[in-house]
Amino acid sequence: MQDTLPQTDGIGRDRAATERRILNAARTVFAERGYDAAGLREIADIAQANLSLISRYFSGKEGLLVALTDRFVAARREGDLSYPPQTTLADEIYHYLHDKLQDDLKHEGMIRLLISRAAIDDAYRGQSMHNMDGKADANFRARIEALQEKGTVSKAIDIDLLFATVLHFSFSVNFFGSIIADRPRDEIDALFRAFSDSLASGFPS
Repeated sequence: MQDTLPQTDGIGRDRAATERRILNAARTVFAERGYDAAGLREIADIAQANLSLISRYFSGKEGLLVALTDRFVAARREGDLSYPPQTTLADEIYHYLHDKLQDDLKHEGMIRLLISRAAIDDAYRGQSMHNMDGKADANFRARIEALQEKGTVSKAIDIDLLFATVLHFSFSVNFFGSIIADRPRDEIDALFRAFSDSLASGFPS
């Protein structure tokens, strides 16, 4: 099927629009069929793009998944938080955990795809690990820095270390506790509160 937008070989708006359509189609097909069963022809058809453009723009199926991962992780790290700034570190962590849980549940298919692929595909895991740089996402960092400016949290806190601790706990509870085991919401909430209070008490104020 021919692309419905005018084709250009450069990096203009036509290419950017085509790349977005291909990535959106890939996300749908990967989530519905899994990586191995997903076909590039189906992705191209849904995206209304020439099949050859997937190889040209993304170097094939694996490159397409890596690009999709990059976009997904970037959006999660840069997107706005759904709750207002909190007045204590414990409450900020608690609400951040809930925000990320809702985000994970909204994108459950994508989460399952990326984790399952990383578990069995060494090449993909190696290519996608640059997303896991251990640095706090922009919004979390801004929230903690705001608490530091107010004197609620010590400026000596290592924000990246704090974020890494929160991130690993969030992954464990959200994926294994909520998505896989479907634990009750009140149990998840209690875990978030206990963790937030305990973690905050270990950092200087």
